[in-house]
Amino acid sequence: MYLNLKVVVHFRTRTQYRSLHLAVESKTCISSYLELVSWMYLHLRVDVHSRTQ
Repeated sequence: MYLNLKVVVHFRTRTQYRSLHLAVESKTCISSYLELVSWMYLHLRVDVHSRTQ
C-alpha cells in the first residue's frame, strides 16, 4: 500500500515537472521568436529608411 502510494506520488511529480518544463520551453521559444521578429523589423525599418534618403 505504502509503496504503491509512493509510486503514484513520484509519477505525479514527474508528470507535473515535465509539463512545467514543456511550458517553460515553449515560453522561451516564443520569446526568442518574438525577439527575432522585432530585431528583423527594426533592421528592415532602418534599411528602408536609409534607402529612401
